[in-house]
Amino acid sequence: MRILILNTRVPFVRGGAESLERGLIKALTEAGHNVDIIRILENWSSHQYLLKMMLEARIIEIENLPLKAEMVITLKFPSYFVKHSNKIVWFLHHYRQFYDLWDSPFSIPHTDETKAFREIVMQADTEMLKEAKRVFAISRTVADRLGKYNGIKSKVVYPPLENKEGFRCDGYEDFLFFPSRLSPIKRHELAIEAMSHVKSPLNLIIAGGVEDQNYLNRIEALISKLGLNDRVKILKNLSREQIIELYSKCLAVIFPSYQEDYGYITLEAMYSSKAVITCTDSGGPTEFVKDGFNGLIISPDANYLADALERIYNDKTKAKEMGKAGYEKILSLDISWQRVIEEFTNE
Repeated sequence: MRILILNTRVPFVRGGAESLERGLIKALTEAGHNVDIIRILENWSSHQYLLKMMLEARIIEIENLPLKAEMVITLKFPSYFVKHSNKIVWFLHHYRQFYDLWDSPFSIPHTDETKAFREIVMQADTEMLKEAKRVFAISRTVADRLGKYNGIKSKVVYPPLENKEGFRCDGYEDFLFFPSRLSPIKRHELAIEAMSHVKSPLNLIIAGGVEDQNYLNRIEALISKLGLNDRVKILKNLSREQIIELYSKCLAVIFPSYQEDYGYITLEAMYSSKAVITCTDSGGPTEFVKDGFNGLIISPDANYLADALERIYNDKTKAKEMGKAGYEKILSLDISWQRVIEEFTNE
């Protein structure tokens, strides 16, 4: 089958969405399909450009190509605005500033302009998604948002982890690992504040790309203010091998992100046989973590989180048991590219 994938791309930026795209192309190709991709330039510098992206996706002419695509799979907003009789949407997330983040601590300013843009985007999203032959969501969290805001029903298809074979467990040392891009929505400040209440000799290693320099400056200042320079380290620009090594040696993984769409970090921790400490409002990770079984789900409060970290340190046997339970659970879920391709290509 000739399958065309539509996605968006920010130049020089790579993350979970790009990993998903690579895996999907590879899996479809290995399944014998003829696969190609069109990428729309992604730029969130202004809401005006947002509308240009929506228009660009809508006016792309793919129905009249010399070799007609028999199926189109769309990924990130607004790639699903494209017109095609066999459009399959694998929905990664909304333009969240106009959806679940609108009334959150991470909201953009509510002005007449942003309110107008929000109404346009939400109405257009709903209409474009209704055109799809089938809609899949990358998590229950994302599927619930589609239902709540757009009235769209979707089936959850979890994206597999890229190169999961590389993850391993080399032990359980006295540090927590927080691997995530440095962005306010990941709530590094919550983890740092929690560490200021931890009395045990437990350290925290934060590792991730710098998305917001001002935010990096802010959390570095917080670490200094709380006197945690010897216990909390921020490591930037690590290689994949270095990241995997930290996963393999940490006592547990902490991931208190706010309403995460999916969270590859949770899967990476589980493949590394490490317990995951997340929060009740963390979204995607809570779909995989069962409190007390393969991790801890804590209220997003520094004191409550500190208590959880103390428990992890003081009962390392339990931490190891939860890590091993996480590994067994992720294997049992059989999140594979074979299952993804079967869902998309079987009518």
